[in-house]
Amino acid sequence: MKILVFGAGLVGTAYAWQLQESGCDVTLLVRKQRMVRFAHSGISISYTDMRGGGKDYGHTVFRPKVTDRLDDREKYDIIIVCVRSNQLKDALPYISKHSGNADIFILGNIWDEYKLAGKHFPKGRCFYGFPDIVAGGMTESGINCYLFRKVFTVIGEPGGKISSRLVRVAGILEDAGLSPMTEKNIISWLQYRYLVSAILPPLISKAGSARLFLSARTLVKQYIIALKEGQRVCRKRGFEKRNIFPFTRFYLPYFILRKLIKRKMGEEVQAALESQIKHGVAEKKKQYYDVLNCGKRHRVPMPYWASFEKYMDFS
Repeated sequence: MKILVFGAGLVGTAYAWQLQESGCDVTLLVRKQRMVRFAHSGISISYTDMRGGGKDYGHTVFRPKVTDRLDDREKYDIIIVCVRSNQLKDALPYISKHSGNADIFILGNIWDEYKLAGKHFPKGRCFYGFPDIVAGGMTESGINCYLFRKVFTVIGEPGGKISSRLVRVAGILEDAGLSPMTEKNIISWLQYRYLVSAILPPLISKAGSARLFLSARTLVKQYIIALKEGQRVCRKRGFEKRNIFPFTRFYLPYFILRKLIKRKMGEEVQAALESQIKHGVAEKKKQYYDVLNCGKRHRVPMPYWASFEKYMDFS
């Protein structure tokens, strides 16, 4: 299978690296100014791989095939779109024009962007996913990434069908060690995952670090309440609650839920969150205001969510 990974950030680079390591024919689309350097020197990858149960620390130089443009004459089977949610508005029209007959796999944070994809691609052309298994940040010469254990690449068709391409892509991801998990209601799942991505940055900003956030009982409680407000926005929009933490544990007392949150957010997750905030300021601001403004349109009271607006200036 011939794959183009559109976007050479953390997720795109990590997925291209693992897919190539497993034997896939992968091309990585990069910015023009980086193409010569990556083609000659490769991409530096420092990693912490926890998939085997321990912590395997290492460094490698990833040498992918690279291009700075999308050419439908290349006849890619799949284009994996790994850009930030605030970049999809510009990326999707370009991909639509030059993608040929390739299936489009949009991998990342989604709020209303599935509607945007529907405007540029015929029905059934796009499917979606989230790279939960990978986190980290960019460096001057490449990426620093964490590959987690017991976490997945969540994938699904917008209509809930277990299609042949979904099965095929799941097999490719499995061979690459990227732990696919099929979600029948992927759009709803992505809405709830978006809430977590949107509200954590201002809370961490208020606390001063991810570690201090997790140590502050009041802030963790406010995090849970803000997520409940976001959940009401999702329900108002017609989205069902999905099997995603911590929404599935809201029935628990706060002190127990807080302990579970601390357990889920270990040192590696904390470091990855801080790196994502540092290198993705524009995206994080967009996510926060996407949810807040949607709540206002649907007249959902969001006092806790709104109270963190003053901490969004973390640039």
